[in-house]
Amino acid sequence: MKCENCDCEKDNKNKETFVSENPGRDVQRIGTARFLEQDPYKIHNPVWAVTGSLGDSQCYIGVTEKVAAIQKALSDRITKENLPVRLIPPAYTIGVSDGQLNGTDEMRFSLIGREVTHDSVTLHLSGSNVQGYIAVVACDKPPVGTFAAILEHNQPAVMLSDGSITPGHDPETGEEIDIVSAFQVAGDSDQEKKNRVALHGCCGKGSCGGMFTYNTMQTFIAVAGLEPLHMVTPTSEDKRRVATFPNELIDCLITMSNKQIRPRDIVTPKSLKNAITVAIAMGGSTNVVLHCVEIARAAGIDFWKEVISQHEFNKLSESVPVLINARPFGKYSMVHIEEKGGLPVIVKELLDAGFLDGDCITCTGETLGEQVKRLQPPAPDHEVIFSVKKPYKPTGGLRLLNGNLAPDGGAVIKVAGIEGGLKDGIFTGREKSLIMKKIFSEHSKKLQMFLKIMIWLLSVILVPAAPLACQNFWIRHPASPHCVAKKILR
Repeated sequence: MKCENCDCEKDNKNKETFVSENPGRDVQRIGTARFLEQDPYKIHNPVWAVTGSLGDSQCYIGVTEKVAAIQKALSDRITKENLPVRLIPPAYTIGVSDGQLNGTDEMRFSLIGREVTHDSVTLHLSGSNVQGYIAVVACDKPPVGTFAAILEHNQPAVMLSDGSITPGHDPETGEEIDIVSAFQVAGDSDQEKKNRVALHGCCGKGSCGGMFTYNTMQTFIAVAGLEPLHMVTPTSEDKRRVATFPNELIDCLITMSNKQIRPRDIVTPKSLKNAITVAIAMGGSTNVVLHCVEIARAAGIDFWKEVISQHEFNKLSESVPVLINARPFGKYSMVHIEEKGGLPVIVKELLDAGFLDGDCITCTGETLGEQVKRLQPPAPDHEVIFSVKKPYKPTGGLRLLNGNLAPDGGAVIKVAGIEGGLKDGIFTGREKSLIMKKIFSEHSKKLQMFLKIMIWLLSVILVPAAPLACQNFWIRHPASPHCVAKKILR
């Protein structure tokens, strides 16, 4: 009996080879195929799927549009080219947004969003035996959880970042404002100004536009090889994300399937070192150190043993320059970086300078070097994107620390004006605690004296002998009240 929702009987060659050995299992697959306007006679073919990230903020609002565009493009290609695959309905993961949760009790749910996404994507890929997969990701943690699940499943897959938000504008001054502006103005006495920035700082859709965790990890994922390089920096509202990128992603998926390229063929120790190098060169978030280890684990790689040691990481960060003038440490956002050529410009600069291995395979079927050559990025403009010879900053912004709190290393710091205080992974400078500065500036002399006396008493009663190594800087041995007292009483 012909279903009114499709023309599956018309000139269908797949009908000739169709056999339902278990109608009980097949009946829902057939019904689903018909409602998706797919050929029900392909229900035993390999499954392809599309997923997206959803959550509680504008970071996620554009995702459904991209998922729908990719799903339609995939459906059309399967039908038009008679691809031997079965398409299933799109699925979504769930997450929260760091930006609106900072400083609240709910912020503790942020990081576990990575694991929730990981588990839900794994459930979908494994439970449906997905053999070809396109993921649209947004915000901070869902991209990493998705990436890890892809690596564990290890079937052809490609990722697309939903894109960054475009900066807003202050209606009174005309200057560009964003989430950084909003946090910076929090202590301003001008309530009208604070209201104005809150109302106009983030008026579009997309994830934070600076080099926070989102763009750091999208850069990492693309350079590692699982997202085309030119798809990272366009904003969420860039028309290409629904007009041309969907078919380009499908081309990647077909290429990976035909050439039997798996995610673990792409994500290797060399490609991961490329990825961390570019993240450093773009002034990326400290969270890349947290996430790169999980990504490597999912690929069966020990990051600190097979990719780079912690000592080598610091040496790399000392030698790789920062090549962009970007928020939060600089002036510009991803929309401006895209206007000047985007991520491919930075990758080409680092390739030409010998910082990257251009022979790593990527999701396009090309090597990293071949992908950059095809894209033909422009030269750095030296206002937004800088060259290796004339960088925005001569050294990278991340360092790993070690000491009594982290004897095996693993602690990370984003250096901003304190590079001179770091030596061999230990901070030996004299930077004061912002908390103590606040206490001593805002409270009475009586409270200050009380705190000094209490610290002195603790140092005498609890720790009669302070370690000599602590004499210069107490953070190396923060448990020692002697050191705390010495720092504060100075």
